[in-house]
Amino acid sequence: MTTTAPSSALQGMSGHLRLICALDSRGVSTLREQSFRAPIHLSKPHWDKDTLVLNVVNPTAGLLEDDRITQDVLVESGARLLLTMPGASRAHRVQSGWAAMEQRFRVADGAFLEVLPEVFIPQAGAAYRQTTRLEVAEGGTLLFFETLAPGRTASGEVFQYRRLDWHTDLWIGEQHAARERLRLEPGTPPIAALMERFPTGYYAGILAVSSRLEKVSRALEHLNELQSEEVWIGQSRLAHSSGWSLRILAQNAPVLRDAVHKVRRGLYEQLGCETPELRRVAGR
Repeated sequence: MTTTAPSSALQGMSGHLRLICALDSRGVSTLREQSFRAPIHLSKPHWDKDTLVLNVVNPTAGLLEDDRITQDVLVESGARLLLTMPGASRAHRVQSGWAAMEQRFRVADGAFLEVLPEVFIPQAGAAYRQTTRLEVAEGGTLLFFETLAPGRTASGEVFQYRRLDWHTDLWIGEQHAARERLRLEPGTPPIAALMERFPTGYYAGILAVSSRLEKVSRALEHLNELQSEEVWIGQSRLAHSSGWSLRILAQNAPVLRDAVHKVRRGLYEQLGCETPELRRVAGR
């Protein structure tokens, strides 16, 4: 006779991703070390604009109660890595617990890392915690993107999740350059203020770090041209002169995606390098 453990005894998945990107003997960016466990899966990497492009995939339906994911990524000196998640991430309804992500990204002097996930969708009743630690050595370059949906808007779920806690800390060299705490609960004043302007508002947060940005005091002011009735963009220089923080609020998903695309290309222009493509180009 087969018995099923009571729900209180069930435990969520414990997945991980660990990567070290470094230059090989030819001077090409490669994965020197890699380790991952479900629900994380890696695609076959490819190169574009001298950058190693790696897609991180979660082939499951999303994060469930008590799922715990850890990510630890290191890019060594001279290497260039673009880490992207081509599919939306989802957190599902919970009874009493949380789904959680803990991630650490380290960028050495002379290294480049871009983290560009697709939108995160918290479904009705979801509770999700995310802790991010970013460590960029002096002379390193980081472009770190996060995007957040209000819910499954196509199903009429708008700001119906239970709670979101996002903690992000950025170190540039020895300086603690940014500390961000985002706590969102439907029915609270921050959500009400957002819905007054954008009833189905989408959000993106961007942290950009490069010594090439510190020499241009008005490096990102051209982004003001993207402001409209459908999208708001704010920007500020961090305490460390090579760091910038940008925020985008958009009316809907297509508007946010277009704004993020334009901001991303603008950042690459300021860095003086071509923008790598996220997908493998036929014939390469």
